Amino acid sequence: MNEQQVEAMAFCLKKMANDETNRGVMVQQKGIRLLSELYNLGAAIMDASGGPDSKKGMWREDCAVALARIAISTNPQLYPQGSMLTMVRPLMWLFGDATHELHQFEAGLGLTNIASVDADTRDTLVMHGAWSALTNLLASDNEQVQRVGVECMANLVMCERSIVRLRDSEQDIKLFIMFAKAEDMRTKLAATGGLAMMTQDPDVAKAVAKQNGVKELQNIKIGCRDVNVAARVDMALANIKEALETAAPQKDDPGEKLEAK
Repeated sequence: MNEQQVEAMAFCLKKMANDETNRGVMVQQKGIRLLSELYNLGAAIMDASGGPDSKKGMWREDCAVALARIAISTNPQLYPQGSMLTMVRPLMWLFGDATHELHQFEAGLGLTNIASVDADTRDTLVMHGAWSALTNLLASDNEQVQRVGVECMANLVMCERSIVRLRDSEQDIKLFIMFAKAEDMRTKLAATGGLAMMTQDPDVAKAVAKQNGVKELQNIKIGCRDVNVAARVDMALANIKEALETAAPQKDDPGEKLEAK
């Protein structure tokens, strides 16, 4: 099969994935595996012929977009064993190299759906670089692309690898606080939800407090009348308060009394 035939096949598969009713059938008929293999072939050809600026192997974007559309509207738990992980690399590639913002947006939606499966899946995504890749979406000028990036990162917060990262990552915490102040309500909900979840870990809660998080969260609540945002902010503040109180020396602590003497 020559490159022109492969390119035509990738284009046809993308067209098939445009129709939501075809996507389940594509999963059943090993479409994920085929698209992943074609994507990898395109990536290898591009690398061998001059890197990302090469015109060869460009069908890999068609393959990645088709995989993103499949991931958006199908149940990842029904994918053949191992298929979920093979989709991750193409979706993350779209975050930084898609030729259209729509494709970035679709990749973000697809990865968000995959991240909703369970904590083990989220751990695997973070281990393979999903968290870092999502920062490409946060840097977009497109509000919808930014939003889906925040929503996906908020999903990824709910796993051990993300918590470990957040304990020592001022920049990630600052990003969540920044997007919690966004005018877009869905972005605000996702970011405040992420803060509410991450602060359940005492060390992360204290790290948020160090970034002026208490005052920032209080101001967010004052400036927004949405009850869902308020509930998320209240949870984050309660978590931070508990973490700080637990860390502080107790007044009746014998150790403190000894030091006072």
